[in-house]
Amino acid sequence: MGERGPIGQPDNVRALRGNPGGRPAPERVTAPPGVPEPPDWLDAEALAEWDRIVPELNRLGVLALVDRAALTTYCAAWSVFVRAEKALQEDDLVAERRAGNGPSKSPGWQIWRESATTVSALAKELFITPSSRLRSVKPEGDNGGDEGDGILD
Repeated sequence: MGERGPIGQPDNVRALRGNPGGRPAPERVTAPPGVPEPPDWLDAEALAEWDRIVPELNRLGVLALVDRAALTTYCAAWSVFVRAEKALQEDDLVAERRAGNGPSKSPGWQIWRESATTVSALAKELFITPSSRLRSVKPEGDNGGDEGDGILD
C-alpha cells in the first residue's frame, strides 16, 4: 500500500515555498538542477512556448534535466491547444451531422478540451500557474528585480 496524503513536493520547490510547519523533510531522491534542451521535432508554436517559459522556470530554480519530458509534453499540448483554438475561431462552434439529424458540437471541442486539460495539469506540476507560485516563498538571496518590493512594508 502506498503512502497516504498528498504527493510530496520536489526539494527545489519545497525550498522555494518554505516549511511553515517546521517538520523535517523526508529523505527524497533529488535531481540536480539544469536546463534541458528542447527536442528538435517540436513545432514552431511549441518551441516558442518552450523559449517563453524555460528561462523563467530556470530563474525560479525549479528545473532539472529530467524535466525534459514533462516540458516537452506541456509545450506540445500547448501547440495543439493553440491550433484547436484557432480552428474553432475560424469555424462554426456547431457542426451539422452528416445524416441531417440536426446540429451537434464541433469535433474540435474535444481536441481543445483534452489539450487544455493536459496544459492545465502540467502547468501545475511545472510551477507555471499563478496559484502554484502564490503558495511559494521567495528563495534566500533572490532579489528578483521587483521594483515594488517592500512597498507595503
